[in-house]
Amino acid sequence: MEQRTFEFVEREVEQTLWQCIELKIEEDYVGMGRLFAKLLALLQQHRFISPTLKIIENPQHCLSETAILLESLEETQKRYCSRGKLLTHRQILNVWLRKNERYKREILPNFF
Repeated sequence: MEQRTFEFVEREVEQTLWQCIELKIEEDYVGMGRLFAKLLALLQQHRFISPTLKIIENPQHCLSETAILLESLEETQKRYCSRGKLLTHRQILNVWLRKNERYKREILPNFF
């Protein structure tokens, strides 16, 4: 895959991450779901994931935020599929946010 594709997807992932954090602060969970669904469609379009949310591109080959997102997707799939539950966008998004260092240090403590 081209380096430009990785860079483009990384910018989109970072932008979506910060928009999702803002929406989470505002408790706009519907907006978060819509925004995250668009991001998943972008990842499918560029063949990072399949339509069934299976990882195609190795996260180790991706840039930082994209790698964290793909790792979060893998972790969430293992966690919820082993319990026999359906995987939702919110579950993936919550794992992704918890894996983001800046979110954990700066945003999450303000919720308590």
